[in-house]
Amino acid sequence: MITNRHFAALLPLLQLVSGSVTCLKIGTTATATWKTDAGLTCKWTGVVGSNFGYNSIGSDYSCNGRCGAGCTGTAVGNVYTQDCFSHDICSYFNRATGGSSDVNCGNAYDAAVDDTALGAIYGCGQTNPSIAASVPTTYPACS
Repeated sequence: MITNRHFAALLPLLQLVSGSVTCLKIGTTATATWKTDAGLTCKWTGVVGSNFGYNSIGSDYSCNGRCGAGCTGTAVGNVYTQDCFSHDICSYFNRATGGSSDVNCGNAYDAAVDDTALGAIYGCGQTNPSIAASVPTTYPACS
């Protein structure tokens, strides 16, 4: 249980990241955006909570936009945010590994860290959808 004393201790941290956590609603359309280490900006538009199944290296891409692996991986609540959506989509298409050190998606990973930690406090938690897996038919545009 968070008490007033706990909240007071968290307030400076919350003020530091204020505005950097953007909640997304399952079933809505969002645009994932990320910048690669090569300086390319990539974009892909799709549905929050979509289920791509597993990618070619065996990573779970159910519940896209959820901060945590798939629908059931370790997470602080079932939080859906813009930065987590961008990281999920980047990771799926680039078969990312290594978190922050990934060449293509490391920046998106870093941007999602505060969302993962604070998304529940910002009210981004929702019930995970139960959607059949469907591989995307479009690809990101990078320039």
